Parts: sequence; C-alpha cells; structure tokens
Amino acid sequence: MSAISMEEMPMSVLGILLHFSRAVIYAHNNAKVRNLMDAPPPETRGDMGRCVSPDTSEKEPGAIHPGGR
Repeated sequence: MSAISMEEMPMSVLGILLHFSRAVIYAHNNAKVRNLMDAPPPETRGDMGRCVSPDTSEKEPGAIHPGGR
C-alpha cells in the first residue's frame, strides 16, 4: 500500500472554500489598487467639471448642453 501525497488527495470542502475566499480577497485588493491608480489626484478632482457658457453653440465639438443632452 502506497502513501498518498497531498497533491494527489482531493480537496475537502473547507479547503476549497478557503482557497476560493483567498482568491476573492486577492482580486478585491487588486481592484482597489487599480481604482486608486486610475483616479485623478485630489488636487485636480475639483477641476473636472467644465463650465457652460450661455453663448456656446450646439454645433461646437465638445459643447456641454444644459439639461443632460
């Protein structure tokens, strides 16, 4: 009779859940880091909005239209 190594033994339900929970935590932490890296720095966040002037033509490229158009 030969000894079965841990690699050959199927995972228990608790082992599968532990592995899955670690993978979820790892992916969640990676997503947090990606979101922080993609966000603009705090000093430029206030400048993100563009001002709408009343004489802006609708035909100008990039014109912002009041009312969500």
